Amino acid sequence: MSAQSLRSQNNYTEAALFNIGIGSVFSGIGAVINKEPQERFGKVLFKGMAQGALGGYLVFESKVIAGRIAKQENLTYGWPAKFVNSAGTSIIENAASNRNFWEQWNLNIGFNRIEFHTKERLQVKYKVQPVAMFLTISNAINYSIDLKNSLKIGEFVFTGNKLKSSFSNNPEGPAGQASATSMVINREYLNDYRVYAHELIHILQYYDFNVFNSYLNKPLKQFKNGSRFFNKIDKIFHYDLNYFLFHSVYFAEIFKVPNSQLYEKNYFELEADFYSAN
Repeated sequence: MSAQSLRSQNNYTEAALFNIGIGSVFSGIGAVINKEPQERFGKVLFKGMAQGALGGYLVFESKVIAGRIAKQENLTYGWPAKFVNSAGTSIIENAASNRNFWEQWNLNIGFNRIEFHTKERLQVKYKVQPVAMFLTISNAINYSIDLKNSLKIGEFVFTGNKLKSSFSNNPEGPAGQASATSMVINREYLNDYRVYAHELIHILQYYDFNVFNSYLNKPLKQFKNGSRFFNKIDKIFHYDLNYFLFHSVYFAEIFKVPNSQLYEKNYFELEADFYSAN
């Protein structure tokens, strides 16, 4: 979130510490926001940060697994990366919501979110992430669905020529691009596994910001209790407002570079390169 230039990770130790730190800090903040009046500040903060650190480590491991797509030239590494990432982000969301780390597990498949509630008895709930759904539909209109590779990697994959981008120097467009929970691959790079790994890392980065949705738990609960209509749609949608924060930070990283054509030098691109190329 810094306005200063950030270095990408130089090694896996730095990468692990970065993800652990991010998970810990933002989970701790969320836990305090969602603290009950009778709870002790220090205890809630410590619990949130400790659980967030565990979740952050799993998020790191998920990105390492995603990088194996490029190393092993095998898209099916997307599924274990997804499962580990879902476990990590679930723990972080629980921590930021001031819940025990095991109370809710969330599996994201494209714009679909499957929630497993385990506090008292097992309940399975299905919700739609509306922003991700809109962007997936937009990609479906503008590009061609690659069903085979979508099933292999576990996210919606589209293909097209001359992808639309304001920041790429390539007249044919970028090699690939991620839109929330889906990716588009330039047909010139269909056999380049680094591109798939790189774009999957961007999708995992998008999930990194899920924690901030937990900061709105209390106002959303008030809306739900005060509106029958909102109470009904709340059962259908998971509000993926993290999209707006993620892209605000992403573009802030781009525009701080004097030459916008150097967009690949922003932190998020450097992180995606680190995991997909090492």
